[in-house]
Amino acid sequence: MSRQEDKASALSRAIDGAIRGKPGDLYALLARGSCLPGPRPNLELAERFAHACVERGASADALVEGIATLDADHAPGATELEFLPMCGVVAAGARGAADASSVPRMLAILLAAAEDLRWKVRDVVPAALARIGASRGEALLEGIAPWMTGFFPAAAVLLAVARNEWLPRITTTDLLLSRLDEAFALARDAERSAERYPGYKALVLALGTTPGVVATRFGRPVFDRLVVWSSVKEPMLREAVAKSVEGARLGRRFADEVARVKKALEESAPVPRDPRTYVGPTRRRGRRSR
Repeated sequence: MSRQEDKASALSRAIDGAIRGKPGDLYALLARGSCLPGPRPNLELAERFAHACVERGASADALVEGIATLDADHAPGATELEFLPMCGVVAAGARGAADASSVPRMLAILLAAAEDLRWKVRDVVPAALARIGASRGEALLEGIAPWMTGFFPAAAVLLAVARNEWLPRITTTDLLLSRLDEAFALARDAERSAERYPGYKALVLALGTTPGVVATRFGRPVFDRLVVWSSVKEPMLREAVAKSVEGARLGRRFADEVARVKKALEESAPVPRDPRTYVGPTRRRGRRSR
């Protein structure tokens, strides 16, 4: 038996043991091969785990849910154990893509992971969601409507829909534009204090990238939305709209549309303060800072 076959056999035995209620060997095997803590987790191993779970079908779903929902007490962030829920998220995406009947359960797993405090766990959610989108197409856009009420989940949706696995499978714009509008409204209507939240910042970053990617596929309807969004007063969101139409490729293909969005931003820009009375920023002007 080759070394690769031996590794595959060991993983298979560990998964079968975990399904029978003894996950210790599986957890140890995944943690050893995780490449964590470190900058690049072993996603190839996570994929092998996901593939094995797909092969076992519904009998592995309890294992997928159990490992994906391991909390920070059992799988602390910035340790090799953080890899365990990451593997569960990857497997949830693979199961949802392979079996339509499992989609509601797998989406619930991914939604919980999208709000996880461990950023590496959150980071694998968009790819897992896009994997389901690749098989479900635009029908999945209906199933993820509940995601649009939270900063991190909404950001995950935007990042997922812009991926090459899912976007080509979407053929009409109605649901897609609704999800984009909901994401923008969530950020626009948030309390001012929310600007400090990592989730809010993640959503704004996604709003600065996803519309431009989607516009390369659907063109004018997306630019129409960006023109409407351009009337927002919040500087971070105005910056996101401007950033979404940056890029040479978008400029070459849709020069007139990009110009239309930029013009809308210019026309809705706040009136500058009177230079005769404006004294500049007032922060750090007190006696102590001097």
